[in-house]
Amino acid sequence: MGWKYIYEKGVPIEAQYLCKKAMEMVTTGNMESAVKYFRQALIIAPGYSKALFEMGTCLENLGLHDEAAQRYDQAIRLEPGLKEMREKRL
Repeated sequence: MGWKYIYEKGVPIEAQYLCKKAMEMVTTGNMESAVKYFRQALIIAPGYSKALFEMGTCLENLGLHDEAAQRYDQAIRLEPGLKEMREKRL
């Protein structure tokens, strides 16, 4: 795997598990399934900035730029430090 799983304090473990599954889908190139897992994670933890941000990346890869921008904006509002990461990916 290209990323490391780290427990995030304050985020329900179920949401973290779903986010982990989504990231596994990303590594296999299955963006549609990844988005489904991110959506489920966000039902449990609507303020999970990592899930919002990574979902934005998946949506962007699927050509859904408007929805991706919304997810990025939500993530950055919750965690302003993500703005820098977003700018590096552009």
